Amino acid sequence: MIPLLVYAVFAQTSFQPLNHKPLPPSSNDFWFVALGDNRPAGAGLPPTRTFRELIEEVSIIDPAFVISSGDLLYGNEETVDQYRQEVKWMKPLLDSMPCAFFNAPGNHEINNRPEFMKEYIAAFGPLYGSFEFGGIRFVGVCTEVPAEKPSIFGDQLTWLQKLATEKKPTVYFEHHPIFPRASNAEKETAGVANAAELHALYRDSGAVMVLEGHDHIYDAQMHDGVDYRIAGGAGAPLDGATKDGGYFHFLLVHAHDGKLDSTPIPSGTLEVVPISDGVVAVADYAYADLPLNNVRITSKFEPKSVKADYTSKTGKTKSVDATIVRTTKVGDHFETQVSLLLTRAKATFVRLGK
Repeated sequence: MIPLLVYAVFAQTSFQPLNHKPLPPSSNDFWFVALGDNRPAGAGLPPTRTFRELIEEVSIIDPAFVISSGDLLYGNEETVDQYRQEVKWMKPLLDSMPCAFFNAPGNHEINNRPEFMKEYIAAFGPLYGSFEFGGIRFVGVCTEVPAEKPSIFGDQLTWLQKLATEKKPTVYFEHHPIFPRASNAEKETAGVANAAELHALYRDSGAVMVLEGHDHIYDAQMHDGVDYRIAGGAGAPLDGATKDGGYFHFLLVHAHDGKLDSTPIPSGTLEVVPISDGVVAVADYAYADLPLNNVRITSKFEPKSVKADYTSKTGKTKSVDATIVRTTKVGDHFETQVSLLLTRAKATFVRLGK
């Protein structure tokens, strides 16, 4: 067992994004993304195509931030050099995102390997911690400690108990689930060992949502008014049939006045297609309206306005509110960032004006 004193030193609670991107100004109405389990299928392999595509889609949405429930890397039986190579592959992907990316490490990052835990902390920072945004407390916890069953104990549990004394709307995110899906619940390693204790702590602290991974599926359960969501479909090999939640996805969450509405978004459902100079078609293949804050459009002219519209099933043209966020001169052309709310299952044409 790794000494708890060493673990406590490593687990500082000054939680920072892995990609060091700043949070936007706080608001009571915002969107964030939850995802998890994007590690490749085997040792020494680079980040999966699915995860790279999810990163692109999430970057177009550009939410307030992203929270991950772990297994960023394959880890496991890799050598330390292989682990470090995976970190080198992962960092540029996370850095390419316009928004902050937080992570609660999973068993693949740690895997009963104290040396892996040290490598993770050196590369990405603390194992657990909290931040606040929009009147909601977000708490990332680490369910993985070398030589221990998945659980939360010792100094981390003491910290959580102290944090819970200030009851407020809270979102927890972690790797091993408190409530595994029904068909997986009897497996010894499916969830955390002290699940009942943690559920009571979360419930009594004001938890509104707990976001988890480890199981490479999507699953939703409600317990004592707490919304538990497993969103483990960010690229790792799937653990179930499609009907059982086995599909690649991320979870889009809308927070408004302390309430949370969430929708799983399958991968490959968002695309920006250049049409002509200063014109793009933004295609939404998901059964959900998507808030987009980072649609990039190139033009040979400096734009003064933007218009967006789509054609309904009745053949009518309907306008969509769109806003220019910023325009940057790049060489001999301009790159403009546009925000809009994309209507589900539609192709919206966005046109820059002179």
